[in-house]
Amino acid sequence: MKKLYILFLLTALPFSGFGQTFNFTNSVDNWDATITGATLTASPTFVAVNLTEAVSNPKIGSSTAGVDGVTNKICAVTLQNLSTEGPTFLRISFAKAAGGRIYIEQDITSGDTGYVTYYFNLTNADWGNDVPENDIQMHFKAAGNANYTTPAGGVTLNIDKIEFLNAIPRSEKLIYEFNTDGDSEGWSEVTSTINVSANVLTITPTGNGIGSKITNLVNSVDADANTFMHIVYKNENANNNQFRIQFRHSADNYVGFIGTNVSINQNMSTFESIPIDLATAKTEWTGITQDIQIIIRNTNNASNAASLEDIIIDRIVFNNSATLSLDDIDFKDDASILIYPNPVQNILNVNALNEIEKIEVFNILGQKVLSKENDSSIDVSGLNKGTYIAKIYQENNIISTKRFIKE
Repeated sequence: MKKLYILFLLTALPFSGFGQTFNFTNSVDNWDATITGATLTASPTFVAVNLTEAVSNPKIGSSTAGVDGVTNKICAVTLQNLSTEGPTFLRISFAKAAGGRIYIEQDITSGDTGYVTYYFNLTNADWGNDVPENDIQMHFKAAGNANYTTPAGGVTLNIDKIEFLNAIPRSEKLIYEFNTDGDSEGWSEVTSTINVSANVLTITPTGNGIGSKITNLVNSVDADANTFMHIVYKNENANNNQFRIQFRHSADNYVGFIGTNVSINQNMSTFESIPIDLATAKTEWTGITQDIQIIIRNTNNASNAASLEDIIIDRIVFNNSATLSLDDIDFKDDASILIYPNPVQNILNVNALNEIEKIEVFNILGQKVLSKENDSSIDVSGLNKGTYIAKIYQENNIISTKRFIKE
């Protein structure tokens, strides 16, 4: 399994996908041009970097890398540091105009059982001045940039690929449930305030209400595999009547926003799920999408300015179906919790290690059908026969789920 490690001092940039990759397919891809204390061995899927005992602080490098430094300022190195005695510090360097080199560095793990990806931000006044950037080196050191001496017998690191990108790829996230107080799960506010409490996200438009929204600058969605967006919401006011959904997509290198409008209900006393077929609404919903926004509107106001009243969101889900299902609930069966009887006809009891703050019940469409607070039992007699999920909230933000059958 490939893991993901990120140098956290990086600036957030949109991922374009227009990078340059050295895949090392039966080739060293000219990374042996600048080499000290190492040898390279090509294989069908990676290059083995064999560190020898010849010198301390071994390095490899290319003098003909041909990297577009103006566009691609992130270097991603995917490697497996096989030995526990391997180097624990990695530096990427490139030449600077006035002489010498610029070094970007971070810690790396050793004794890896799988591949690990490290991201280096090369942004610097000297990066991108040479068109293209050819002289790039990789230096193997000890923690804290200390000298590294290869142990007797040598060690090997396998490099799967070296990529030059214009930004760090974002991780995909398809389900947002807002189960932890204060955790907006990557959503941030614009001309609004947000609050995550009691397992919901509350959005309150502010200012003049124009462009009041939440936006996600952290995660992405595979639009081809997930054509629908579902918003489980409650709009208790009589004024705001529309969501505008906007996103950026990979086809135009994330330049412009694409959007579609969706009417929402008003004066709601319960939560409802609104399915949005983004693939049908906008042909641009394809590839990898990101920067997703939910804009609150009152179309009766000038500039569609939102009324300054709350919108409450229970859940946001991306999937490939017009309906939600049990698969769209973050299901984690907890063996420490006992629910009984199961199957059940009337009262479902819950036995947990901690005090129970709330029990929620979801049907096979992923819809919340029951909820009860501060009790260890819930009356399910009014439910139709079938399979359900009980979502159990315990003190200290412990959340568990259990399946049960209503008969």
